[in-house]
Amino acid sequence: MKICLVRPSFGSYFQITPPLSLGYLSSSLKSNGCGDVGLIDSSLYKYSPRQTVEELLMTGGADVVGIQVYTGSQNWTKEFIEILRKNCPKVISVVGGSHITALQQLALDYINPDFGILGEGEESLAKLVKFFEGKITDEKNVNGLMYRVKGKWRNAVEKYGFVKDVNNAPFPDWELLQPNNYFKYMQSVSMPLRGKRPVPILTSKGCPYQCTFCCSGATNRRIMRYRSPENVIDEIQFLKNKYGVDEIFFSDDNLTMDIERAKKIFSLMIENKLNIHWRAPNGIRIDKIDEELVEKMTGSGGYYVGVGIESGNDEVIKRIKKNINLETVKGKVELFHKYKIKVSGFFMTGTLGETLSEANDTLKFALAVPFDRIQVCNFVPYPGSQDFETIFNSKNRKKYEANVFLFQKFGKFRNFQRS
Repeated sequence: MKICLVRPSFGSYFQITPPLSLGYLSSSLKSNGCGDVGLIDSSLYKYSPRQTVEELLMTGGADVVGIQVYTGSQNWTKEFIEILRKNCPKVISVVGGSHITALQQLALDYINPDFGILGEGEESLAKLVKFFEGKITDEKNVNGLMYRVKGKWRNAVEKYGFVKDVNNAPFPDWELLQPNNYFKYMQSVSMPLRGKRPVPILTSKGCPYQCTFCCSGATNRRIMRYRSPENVIDEIQFLKNKYGVDEIFFSDDNLTMDIERAKKIFSLMIENKLNIHWRAPNGIRIDKIDEELVEKMTGSGGYYVGVGIESGNDEVIKRIKKNINLETVKGKVELFHKYKIKVSGFFMTGTLGETLSEANDTLKFALAVPFDRIQVCNFVPYPGSQDFETIFNSKNRKKYEANVFLFQKFGKFRNFQRS
């Protein structure tokens, strides 16, 4: 079967990186015998849904189209599937991603694809293609699949797709991703890159923490899975030799969660003389560092990390379940500075129940710590987070469904039913 993977358009050229998740999907498909895989990254070209369908037709069409759906792209995806169905009625549409996993039937009813996949899709999509080819006889045996029976959505026996062994999984399909197309877009406004040919990589999956504003647990079950340090070095070496990569964006949720493993990765980067710059823009746990680790970071080419603080008020920290000791932050930032690593502090304002006084505490804290950069975001309750369930009234199913529909349609709070 011919498969095309699609990423919806961001509508912006700022910080467009290769879609690693689609690269992993392609590698899994190919390792399972599905050799004809294409990619349309509509974010790279700012394609509208109609332009994406036109591009699909110009490149020979497909039997199956898999769309990565993140919150904010649901309306783009809905329109794309409507146009696809009119122009290519035999093409099977499959959606997956955090938005689908978090909202499940509510997202599928709104977007209206042929199939949905919950959780991590690498193994699930490959099994679904085998079902289409007749190699698997029953849809319910495709882990993570949501499919229709007499118009109603049903779950597979195993409700979520989940990759247990990330160490033996193939690298993302870099030949499909073509990183050369992204170099000029992977820029940074306030922390200039040191390299000119950067790529993102993932060395682990998962996050064990329970922050109330975060939705990552909906997909990864809060279970950490690690690639071996040697496996990580092999990918960096491959990227350097094949594409001339000179900077790495470590995109893990928790790069330093296993501190001894992180030390081994950086030690191997030094021993193998990779001579490559790297940053951790997604943020690391500042409580998961010591001086030996930071020394190895800078020795291996590290020069910039983000750290998630979120608030400068202890009561807010407790409410959002951030589980961080604010008293240790300044000393850890100074430790990074000792080894010439710049630090960006990530903060939020407007979290549930936050008072003006508590917000002012965050401002004072951010200014008292010698961050090189401060990023302050408005609180946004994403589907799959505890805060989303609270705000959207999940205890009242009827009102919750109405609220979620409005959220998906308008993308913001509008005419919500509170109680």
